[in-house]
Amino acid sequence: MRSVLEYVEMCAAVFVIIAFSGTVLFVMATNGGSLPAGEAESGAVLIVFAAIYMLIVGLIAMRPTLILGIPLASPLLLLLLLLTLGSSLWSLHPDVTLRRAIALLFTTVFGIYLALRWDMPRLLGLIVVALTTLLALSYVFVFALPAIGVDHFLHEGAWKGVFFQKNVTGRILVWLILSVLWLRVNGYGPRWTSWIILAFAFLMLVMCRSGTGLLSCILVAGVLVAVPLLRANVGHLVLTLAFCVFVAIIAAVGATLFYEDVLELLGRDVTLTGRTEIWSHTVLMLRDHWLLGYGYGAFWYGSYGPGAAFTEGWHINTAHNGWIDVLLDVGAPGLLLVSLVLFQTIVGAVLVARYRDPRNEASWVLAVALGLLAISVSESIFLERHSLNWVVLVVGLTRMVMTWRGWVPIASLSSAQPWSAASYGVSQAR
Repeated sequence: MRSVLEYVEMCAAVFVIIAFSGTVLFVMATNGGSLPAGEAESGAVLIVFAAIYMLIVGLIAMRPTLILGIPLASPLLLLLLLLTLGSSLWSLHPDVTLRRAIALLFTTVFGIYLALRWDMPRLLGLIVVALTTLLALSYVFVFALPAIGVDHFLHEGAWKGVFFQKNVTGRILVWLILSVLWLRVNGYGPRWTSWIILAFAFLMLVMCRSGTGLLSCILVAGVLVAVPLLRANVGHLVLTLAFCVFVAIIAAVGATLFYEDVLELLGRDVTLTGRTEIWSHTVLMLRDHWLLGYGYGAFWYGSYGPGAAFTEGWHINTAHNGWIDVLLDVGAPGLLLVSLVLFQTIVGAVLVARYRDPRNEASWVLAVALGLLAISVSESIFLERHSLNWVVLVVGLTRMVMTWRGWVPIASLSSAQPWSAASYGVSQAR
């Protein structure tokens, strides 16, 4: 039976997940209205997130072993955090970079906490509870507060619910649908509840008109179903991989030959809703800053900065491409580290799924990594502060590292089997 303290811990974790989901709720509560994501840095909002950082510190303090486990979880993540913090030394706006790097630090630490603290069913259960709450609130906003819940500007009539923009809604729904499917496939939770959540989530996904979200949802669901094939004998595995490559080539050739029809089907134009113009500008601006970038979070800051033409005229604050934004933030070293994070997560998940995973955890991790890889082409989802996109990638990488090291989440332990004992000799009392 769970203790009261554990319920409090779970509720606090759900609250932080909600805070990192791109919702307008905290901005509305502090500013009295819905603001674009790029303007959501008022003093009141910063105070709210400072309180959330303290809550994360409190969650970790409740499990002292995590204090040692978090910095040891992934050397790649540690290097990325040091790079973003260090980029304040050459940043166009050192104070902004330092503040935003600290926000990324807490976002990353929270992802590691989730992976180390909870076993997979409970971890995904927390995500499902948080995102289902936001899904329910989104329907309330769509019908009761359509001025906020429905887009009346760039994408007239698209549902966005409690999120800043329809593509944010789409990405959050991808993680909700993936997590519910994983729990359902592995026999966790009531079946009827799962189907109700999936039905309402899919309806919201269609009505928000996020082509990227819809394609990503199909991709992650396909990965979830296909991962068990990795455990087949070598002959069947080779045939399966060959078939997947064949289908991918056919799809790529078809998309190339009929790209205008494909884009129209996805609600895009030949400029990918203006993305090609942004990419041309940002790539040009990287010509003299490709090595170290402009400093984490500095390129899109201010009314007279290098990205001002788009922040002021288009009211955007990203390149709408994950790889370009990493280069703008922390240059070539950051691009290399992010590439290695994705590579380690994907390869680790494939190997774990084939050789070491009786609980199917790797299927969720592989779906997350491949989903983010697909989304990164048209959205900036790497090194995102206060973002569930970054949290789920950190969780995935950490879970694969834990599997290979033989670490066990605290929630899975008896008092006689501390998860960290084999690693660095620290016991955890329940």
